[in-house]
Amino acid sequence: MIDALFSWLLLPLGFALGWALSRGYPHQGRAITPEKLGGLVTHLVSDNPDETLAALSEAAEMDSSAAEMHLTLGNLFRKRGEVDRALHIHEDLLARPNLPPELRNQARFELAQDYHKAGLMDRAEEISLALAAEGQYTVPSLELVRTIYEQGRDWEQAIRISRRIESAKGESKREVIAQYYCELAEEARARKDAAAALDLAERAASEDPSCIRAQLLLGALQEAAGEGAEAAKHYRLAFERDPRFLPEVIEPLRRCAEKTGDAEAYLLFLQDAKEMSPSSLPILAEAHLMRQEGLEVADYLAQGLETRPGRAVLAEFLEVLEHQPGVVAAGLDKPAASLRSAIRKLMETTPRYRCSHCGFSPRQLFWQCPSCKQWATTTPIDDVLKS
Repeated sequence: MIDALFSWLLLPLGFALGWALSRGYPHQGRAITPEKLGGLVTHLVSDNPDETLAALSEAAEMDSSAAEMHLTLGNLFRKRGEVDRALHIHEDLLARPNLPPELRNQARFELAQDYHKAGLMDRAEEISLALAAEGQYTVPSLELVRTIYEQGRDWEQAIRISRRIESAKGESKREVIAQYYCELAEEARARKDAAAALDLAERAASEDPSCIRAQLLLGALQEAAGEGAEAAKHYRLAFERDPRFLPEVIEPLRRCAEKTGDAEAYLLFLQDAKEMSPSSLPILAEAHLMRQEGLEVADYLAQGLETRPGRAVLAEFLEVLEHQPGVVAAGLDKPAASLRSAIRKLMETTPRYRCSHCGFSPRQLFWQCPSCKQWATTTPIDDVLKS
């Protein structure tokens, strides 16, 4: 499908390129003539573009129209994944001394993208930074450099380049900068440097007060340090700023309440959660507390299924139901257990998160979507069953 589309794009491009070259240099012995154009188009659409590249190089000189056609063709090759051919075209353009400055800069930027696509990050970075320093393609060049630093996990450089993008573009990058600080905090946490991790997480929260990740990270760091009350404050802040993240905080808040002995605070949180979120998780959490107290939960779970039907609550209800004397006497305990097992298995394979930008649906939380590379676009999926 992609090859067919590429061929259709190349067909008019070949005619336009031949027209531009022959129009600009009708007396050049090495110009592309209408006769050569037929063969050129044939090579383009037959997936044999090497002779096309040779034909394009025949023109001793090049006007703006022809250069633009070269740039378009190079861009098409890169998007098709034929980076070597894109590099050939753009390097050939830059080797021409008579290329107008604006087209030379465009070719340089295209070449930087070619190098990036080819994995030659140093070359892509060098060209992009040079263009930005000259005030040419400043924002897209800096954005490309930022992407390179992200891929290399060079978060400090990514922060610095994002500051430059802010200045050049006049647009805040605080949200993504906060994510970079969180990445640095996670690295410090991994090497057991709790003080540095806490400082970096606080810088992330200061950079972007709405950053959910920063609050969750601060909560986890404070909890690990034995500061249950302080940890609970950050977990609650994360939930209040985006109730969709209830699955990420409900269990940590239970642990904090257990450590601090403040069960009332946890119960109040569950009440707030039922008001702020459609999730069935508060029902499940309250049922667990009731069972710990030796209370019967079958009726409570049944009511919860009516108001907030969710797979986890349904599985819990079936587990309780299969031990009920009446169910056992009727021989329905094994069917109930089988259904519960099937639901649990379904829960183990069902996506738990979804990226709002591209729809990628993983089972673990990614702060940068692996598919579209956007930051902070992946959120938990509501567990309530839709009718």
